[in-house]
Amino acid sequence: MLRLRKEAGLILNNALLLVLLVLAVAAGWTLGRGGLRMDGADRAQLPSQYYRGFNFLLDGEEDDAVDAFTEALAVNEDTLDTHIALGSVLRKRGEVDRAIRIHQNLLKRPQLTAVQLHQSHLELARDFIAAGLYDRAEQLLSDLAVQSTEFSVTAQRHLLDVHEAQRDWLAATEIADQLIAQAEEGGQSATAQGQPAQQLRGHYLCEQADAALESGDDATAGEFYAAALRDQNQDLRARMGLARLCLSAGDPEAALAHFRVIMGSGRNCTPELLALLSDICAVKDGGSQYLAALEEYYALQSSSLLALALAGELEKQRGLAAAEAFLRETLTTHPSVSVAASLVLQGLQSDDSLPEREVFDRLTSAAEGYQCGHCGFTGKARHWRCPGCRHWDSIHYRGGALEQSHG
Repeated sequence: MLRLRKEAGLILNNALLLVLLVLAVAAGWTLGRGGLRMDGADRAQLPSQYYRGFNFLLDGEEDDAVDAFTEALAVNEDTLDTHIALGSVLRKRGEVDRAIRIHQNLLKRPQLTAVQLHQSHLELARDFIAAGLYDRAEQLLSDLAVQSTEFSVTAQRHLLDVHEAQRDWLAATEIADQLIAQAEEGGQSATAQGQPAQQLRGHYLCEQADAALESGDDATAGEFYAAALRDQNQDLRARMGLARLCLSAGDPEAALAHFRVIMGSGRNCTPELLALLSDICAVKDGGSQYLAALEEYYALQSSSLLALALAGELEKQRGLAAAEAFLRETLTTHPSVSVAASLVLQGLQSDDSLPEREVFDRLTSAAEGYQCGHCGFTGKARHWRCPGCRHWDSIHYRGGALEQSHG
């Protein structure tokens, strides 16, 4: 049934596109010939490609019909937007080769103005990006960024797509810097790909920091992480990177200072943040400060994950009764299914064969989940850039299976 619906949707899309082409050709011919004001002697005939297109359509050859109708549509100032719209539709349908042909055909027309040619170049660059021809797209966009007043910023934003796809983080950083500087000159906010350019710049710098770490250059990595904090002092990724660097350098006090900035930023606690805090405290004083750090963190953010971690540390240092008392108090002030399940497990007998214990063990030990707040992509690990929508820092911790299934 689902396959039939998809096929029906594809047929409908093809039909709508063909109707659009037929109307566009007729409109373009009318406009190109001066409308309906011509008398019978001067009225030109529709181009032969128009009739060829109808023959293909009647024979059920929709692909050939699209090509014929496209060729029949005259290119002039009045029909330029129609050509561009048709190319855009084809690109979104995945028919990138056809979109490229349409937009390349526009560039051969000497009657178009400089602005119209620049617009055609921009659309062709978008086609090349969709086709994965990043080197060709980069050349077009670089020229547009310099030559076009109207499309310079748009070209720079698309250049970010190209550099991200090629993982050229240095070039991406340079473009982000240009966008930020231009926006500041105009008293505006710099945006790209629907996100602040400062945020993108920070992640580009962190990508370069990560690369420096992989090559063993901790000093350069630290410089990149510090640069990422220029516009976003509480940036989670950069702060985590600097905290780890401080740990590796034997400076747990500085690492804890970075972590306290994270704690005060309002970002949700995650398993990797708890692991980082545990590592910092283990180096700092053998772990004795971990409980105090967790209590400080929980006072700022009453999450179930923090509550369970704090209860576990309370049990180690003060006994089971103290841990249970804390969890019951937590349930009163901040109800949580996972916290309640933890108390139930503690109250069950130690016999592992009990079926209810097996169920709760399985639920509470289920892997944590992460979800993109922009497109809904889900996974078991954090990605700094969403694999689905390519947004940066849009994936957030959802909790374990119990929390996910209960809102």
